[in-house]
Amino acid sequence: MRLSTYSKSIVLALSMSLGACSYLLPSTTPSAFGLLADRGDTRPFEQPLPINTQPKRLALGSDFAIGVKEDGTVWSWGSGSKGELGMGKKENRPSPQAIPNMTDFVEVAVGGSHVLALRKDGTVWSWGNNEKGVLGYKEEGVPWGIPPKIYFDPYQLTPKQIPDLKDVVSIAAGHNYSLALDKQGKVWGWGSDINLVINSVKSLLIKTPTIVYENKNIKKMAITSATRVLLILENGTGLVFGGDIESLDDINEDLHPKKDYQNPYVIPVNHIVDIVDSGVGIMVLRRDGTVWIMGRNLHGNLGQCDFKNNFYKGFVQVKNLKRVKQINSQMALDEQGYIWAWGGNIYVPYTYFLGKSATRFGEESCSVKIKKVPDFDFFLPTYHANIYATKDGYFFKMTEPKRNFDAQPLPWSWK
Repeated sequence: MRLSTYSKSIVLALSMSLGACSYLLPSTTPSAFGLLADRGDTRPFEQPLPINTQPKRLALGSDFAIGVKEDGTVWSWGSGSKGELGMGKKENRPSPQAIPNMTDFVEVAVGGSHVLALRKDGTVWSWGNNEKGVLGYKEEGVPWGIPPKIYFDPYQLTPKQIPDLKDVVSIAAGHNYSLALDKQGKVWGWGSDINLVINSVKSLLIKTPTIVYENKNIKKMAITSATRVLLILENGTGLVFGGDIESLDDINEDLHPKKDYQNPYVIPVNHIVDIVDSGVGIMVLRRDGTVWIMGRNLHGNLGQCDFKNNFYKGFVQVKNLKRVKQINSQMALDEQGYIWAWGGNIYVPYTYFLGKSATRFGEESCSVKIKKVPDFDFFLPTYHANIYATKDGYFFKMTEPKRNFDAQPLPWSWK
């Protein structure tokens, strides 16, 4: 499969509005395009789901993209005004190109305007804007001005290894901070905002990697919003670091406000295999294929088939979803290969008020079966847009389908 070159607008247009037409009848499960969906097989999986440790193959910034291929090479495209593309100069490039001398890499992550890349040998490399200390070392700088007044922008235009950071197994990046998880369960953090998320270090700016949390049982680390860090332990326990966790559950009397976020919030759901922060809520997938979520329900984001906000206490199970294998924001993939969605990302051109309707002005409060994707591989963990990869390695952004499901291809394959 060969794709023609796309303009960088495919990376810039990351705001996604997924649509579907839904006709609701009493005692039925809603489905896209006026079809009825069955409620799914309620039996547990014969083989429980494992914890999702899929490497981060593609990372999207606000206007650039970084990907790592199966062969270990690292590719970039989009806007690189602060060196984000790692090509040795400030440039904009609409088509993907391999970054020179970058081999044997397995994972990438991006923040506001900086990039992290994890190598197979456990080392971490970084480049881009270092104004907030997110690169983990002193940048080379980019000179400008007229002699004798020469100034330096704090940019690193080519990838450079972060000193004294080794045995790393996973990386993540927030807007103004960076994280790395090593084999011993140490979480290393640096940058200007890390103290707002994990307050074990009081400094407002950490320029070099510093241990901010440690737990030898950490199995997965993720960041899908600017202010929260998500962890899954080997036994399926979910942990959340973040200064605004209480705002997601104002009515939960059991969730006591914390002034010091050195200790994480422990999710009261067991056997977790995946976790997603959608911005308005935290969603987890259990090994039995059920999906649970906590947060605001103003737009039907909790999937409870109503729009009651500040009503549900703690985590609730998303209705109509059974035998789910993967989750991403307010979307899910079931065992049969169908994508489901709910909340404000559903477009409903017609709404029928037959008793208690689950739709409102283009929002859908029930999980809706959208489409079966036979060659689906995995969701891309990002809150910029709902993106998935196919088995041949290409990525597709799900755009607003209105009456027809639409998937816009990105101009790059990781295979």
